[in-house]
Amino acid sequence: MITAEENDQLTKIGPGTMMGNLMRRYWHPVASAAQLEDEPVIEVDLLGEELVLYKDLSGKLGLLARACAHRQTSLAYAIPEEHGIRCAYHGWVWSSQGQCLEQPSEPEGSTYHERVHMAAYPVRQYGGLIFAYMGPGPAPMIPRYNVLDWEHASRETNGTIVPCNWLQVLENLLDPAHIANLHGRYFGYVLDRTDPEEAALFRSRIMPKPIKHLSFDLFDQGMIERHYTVDEQEHSWLVGSPIFFPATAMMGRDNKVGTLIFVVPLDDQRTWFVEHRGRINSDKSDGPAPAPYHDVPGAAPDGSFKVGTANGQDHMAVVTQGKTTDRRHEHLGAGDAGLIIYRQLLLDQARIVQDRGDPMNVHHGGPRNRRIDLPQVPPEPVSHLA
Repeated sequence: MITAEENDQLTKIGPGTMMGNLMRRYWHPVASAAQLEDEPVIEVDLLGEELVLYKDLSGKLGLLARACAHRQTSLAYAIPEEHGIRCAYHGWVWSSQGQCLEQPSEPEGSTYHERVHMAAYPVRQYGGLIFAYMGPGPAPMIPRYNVLDWEHASRETNGTIVPCNWLQVLENLLDPAHIANLHGRYFGYVLDRTDPEEAALFRSRIMPKPIKHLSFDLFDQGMIERHYTVDEQEHSWLVGSPIFFPATAMMGRDNKVGTLIFVVPLDDQRTWFVEHRGRINSDKSDGPAPAPYHDVPGAAPDGSFKVGTANGQDHMAVVTQGKTTDRRHEHLGAGDAGLIIYRQLLLDQARIVQDRGDPMNVHHGGPRNRRIDLPQVPPEPVSHLA
């Protein structure tokens, strides 16, 4: 049984917390590149910090604390300049490094701006997404996941803000046992009440089968979940679903079409769930295609869950656990093995960071700087639980 202290250690991601220090050792997506096309300055939240992401007139990206260091006015209303953004209140200009460049209200010849700084974080655009790093330098490389790295590909991004703690959302990915019930039996129940003909079609052709066998392998980049419903020739067993530490999943049947899922902690009680899909183009004469962004909410404006969709069903399942699940009251079974393994992995890696070491899946180049494709087969599994 998990303790209250361990639950806090696993869920809180603000500055100085155990999990916050761990999460700050990784790059996290903060936006789709498409989100900056119409509005060059947008509000973003990450790991408990309120920030602004912007593209200046030279095309350079920046990520700054949202509150201007002058009088705390929001920089979400700032004006893009050639080399930074200008606060709407008094016109102070900030560079992507957090350096004040200009202070119109100060006396001519003043050097005060040279001594004023604010929080700033490195950002990189890669494969249609914009990633941020909030940890100590030097920053590691962004893993070259297949969908991000494909040169001639069409991509799209779906995003959902989930109003609960990030670990609940991640644990849903580690829980294939829910698929047959939530997305099968329950989905059929919903369709019975809304569209009986569709319900019959769903049960005859689409309804997922219960899992017959479930397995988890730890390897040097995370964990691979495997399962089958009939026999070991199923793709879900032969290839499985890798979860790259700390919170990225890769799915696909080959290396021409795939999906990356990112679980991004915005703060202790909100999570950005990102599905980034890609398909390699047969015509390689064109360069990378833009990746449109779609907001796919799991609940309606009135707060009711969209349980007629798989996204809405997952949304309901994790949000109704509470803003942050009190795991002291759980009664876990054999199908929850992935949760147990990953919780311990999170705590172990956080302690490595406390001891000033590099946690799992942090790399600074070298032989690790290669594209990450499917299948990911652990050569020597650290752990196996069936």
